[in-house]
Amino acid sequence: MRRSAIALALMAAVVVAGCGDKKDKPEAAQLKGAVAIGVLAPTSGTQSARGADLIDGAKLAAGELNAKGGVLGHKVELQPVDDACEPYIAYESAKTFVTDGGGAIGVIGGVCDEVAEREVSTVDATEKPFLVTSATADGIVSEKTPFTFQMNGTLYQQALSSVFWMNYEETERLAVVQDESAESKSIAKQAIGLLEGQPKLVSLQTVEPKGPKVKTIAKAAIAAKPDLVLWTGSAQGGGELVAALREAGFKGKFTATAASEAPEFLSAAGPAGEGATVMATGSPQNTPTAETFRAAFKAKFNREPGFDAQQAYDAVQVLAHAANRAKSTDSAKMVAKLTELDPKFSNALGVVRFAPDHTLLYDNRVILKVKDGKFTWDRSLRTDSLG
Repeated sequence: MRRSAIALALMAAVVVAGCGDKKDKPEAAQLKGAVAIGVLAPTSGTQSARGADLIDGAKLAAGELNAKGGVLGHKVELQPVDDACEPYIAYESAKTFVTDGGGAIGVIGGVCDEVAEREVSTVDATEKPFLVTSATADGIVSEKTPFTFQMNGTLYQQALSSVFWMNYEETERLAVVQDESAESKSIAKQAIGLLEGQPKLVSLQTVEPKGPKVKTIAKAAIAAKPDLVLWTGSAQGGGELVAALREAGFKGKFTATAASEAPEFLSAAGPAGEGATVMATGSPQNTPTAETFRAAFKAKFNREPGFDAQQAYDAVQVLAHAANRAKSTDSAKMVAKLTELDPKFSNALGVVRFAPDHTLLYDNRVILKVKDGKFTWDRSLRTDSLG
């Protein structure tokens, strides 16, 4: 009996030791095959060009990662799924990753706001990290989506950038002009709400299809004697407004939010646009720090990258960085590293950080100035310096 008890004890010790060895075994050695990253992109429908751009950006990142050893020593492969930028299709597309994450360690994508909102609720339920690349709506990420992070600046951050820029310009008297769109009104409302004494809001006007003409709006705005006029609407409307302001004799500063970075602004403004500033979203075309990415993309695909390509490239790199730093593809461990990225890790715009709510802490706004009828780089505008 005593010999039997000793034998059983020895067997138990061997089992425990074996379990300990398995537990301590590096996850990289346990992984089999390639490491997959899901990509939700509109490869059909009206936004298919953006979808192709997004996938190509992800391909470039995967190729560069594989040349350096991949993720945890394993090759990175992409799992693209078409969401058509249609909410009813997006839900079904996102379900691809429901069963064990579809084999993916994480998912990137989300070009259109309404689509991203549908995808987030589905993908987040898989408890796999989801990096929303392009959508800008407020509230896409929240405490209810702990595995999701937003890689693009939100509408609130556009408003915050506006206030930061106006204070940088030492604005004392502010006139705000919006159009009838929900996005324009949201940015204007939030910017006004963020004002703290200076600048002082002296005028708020709205350009509407059946309302007063732009020339009348411009005269009403400058009657309050602002030293800066902020436009939060469309590119065409912004160009028409600055032209009307200058024609009415306004000598002060004019700035517009991101939607105005478009040829329509320049053509509508004409010579009156000279010196105007736009708080644009950082892209491969308007940001000097993105030149390395831009050159690599052009060399591989023989075309210029778009904004979505840059966002996808950065998102894949961020996911890979989190997994390698966590030394694991476990979702909780990756999310923990996403919330505390290496201080030396950066993307096209610089250092990457996420705020506690999983939006960008250092958002991606830049200042462009119109010179000789073109948008030219002026400076970066990182609203983290407000904090």
